[in-house]
Amino acid sequence: MLAVVFGFVVAHIPRDILEGMFVVAIGGMVASIIRKVAHGEMRAYVCPQCERPTSRAYPKCRHCGTLLAPSGPSRNRSSC
Repeated sequence: MLAVVFGFVVAHIPRDILEGMFVVAIGGMVASIIRKVAHGEMRAYVCPQCERPTSRAYPKCRHCGTLLAPSGPSRNRSSC
């Protein structure tokens, strides 16, 4: 009986270590984002007309409908 319980616990150690590594990695990314926002290194894009935060992914401001300037080439989107 003890061998079965011990085997069950040992079999899950690699999975537990991997889960712990994921928690540390995600926590580090969140801490980095919070630090950049707090130090002013990251800013939200603001509509030039209504001065509210908006997304550069759309051609118009979702608040006032003003056409936004194209954001230029992106590393995340292909230019095709």
